[in-house]
Amino acid sequence: MARDDAARDRVFAFRYRVLVEASGLQSDYADHEAKTVREPLDHGALQIYVADMQSGETAAALRLNAGALDSKIGDIGKMAGFGPFKEFSANALTMTSMLVIAPKYQTSSAASLAISAAYKMARKCGSLFDFTQCAPEMLPLYQKLGYRKFRDNFMDDTLGYQVPLVLVTQDYGHLTFVRSPLGAIARKMTNSSETASWFNRTFPDYANVPIESTLNDEDFWYLLARKLNQSPLAGIALLDGLTYSEAIEFMRAGSVLDCPAGGRIMKKGQIGREMYVILSGAVKVLAGADDAVVARLEKGELFGELAYLSESPRTADIIADEDVELLVLTQKMMEKALAEMPAIAARILFNLSLILCGRLKNSTAVLVSAAQGQKSDASAGEEMPESPEIAEAG
Repeated sequence: MARDDAARDRVFAFRYRVLVEASGLQSDYADHEAKTVREPLDHGALQIYVADMQSGETAAALRLNAGALDSKIGDIGKMAGFGPFKEFSANALTMTSMLVIAPKYQTSSAASLAISAAYKMARKCGSLFDFTQCAPEMLPLYQKLGYRKFRDNFMDDTLGYQVPLVLVTQDYGHLTFVRSPLGAIARKMTNSSETASWFNRTFPDYANVPIESTLNDEDFWYLLARKLNQSPLAGIALLDGLTYSEAIEFMRAGSVLDCPAGGRIMKKGQIGREMYVILSGAVKVLAGADDAVVARLEKGELFGELAYLSESPRTADIIADEDVELLVLTQKMMEKALAEMPAIAARILFNLSLILCGRLKNSTAVLVSAAQGQKSDASAGEEMPESPEIAEAG
């Protein structure tokens, strides 16, 4: 734990290097002169960091706000979706946030170590519920740790699409069920089943959602097939040419995410590091200065692939046109596939290139048609209309 100003400054400088310099995040709280990122929530928070014992460099950092130490945590009950937690005192609430991992330590145990340390401190402070939020690509990690959703996802202007999560700190049964490393810590503490029962009663739609990491291959495949209403091999073009065993090996690294109708999944201008396959429902693509609907995508289709491949800003907004379930595929997942299953990854990338070629072909047809129909406007210097495919589905 950062116990003095020098250690806390080390955390704030680490955030700047990773979030601003390495990831290009535009933060209102970035001090470009001091090269630090310090937010209002940092006041009164505990700062946790993980360092490499050999090099001494910071590998990960995490912030913990505890109701027992910070009275402002009591205001959490005023936020959307937090209403049911009002019956608990502020002392029973904690919030972990600003989990930052250095790129070279993404596949290490640094994140788990930071969260484990935060869990110990939260329990010491009397926490019954620990809240956090994460990007879709981080959801599998948090689910394996024992966190669960309790309200709808939301769009953060700075961080992008976020998944709200809560950890019922004394739910030892759930921690052992998901084989969380926090279970070993909880086993040495006193745990009551009251908060676990309360969560199950209060949030039944989230308490019993299947967690992909706990399913065997057959059950996971059945989950995807049930959502698609057909075999994933038949319904997802990205999997063309793969056998069942190859497809399941690749897809297991993804995570399933739900979004209610009207929810914003992508925001134009934000950096993209994941793409999505629609398992059920549909989304609409908004592009142009007037945010016109330029495309509608349904189950089996994917979006976000251009920004995913190039880590460039999103070129369109994506809105759930109805309740939608998505399979999230991340850059880390593809990097791991290239290293561990290169033949499968090569086929996936080939299929992705075919999908992009098909969209480019359609884009060209739209532009040619627009050019032929609006020659007079074009010659007068007016801007050509942007096609749905060039605007991209993300």
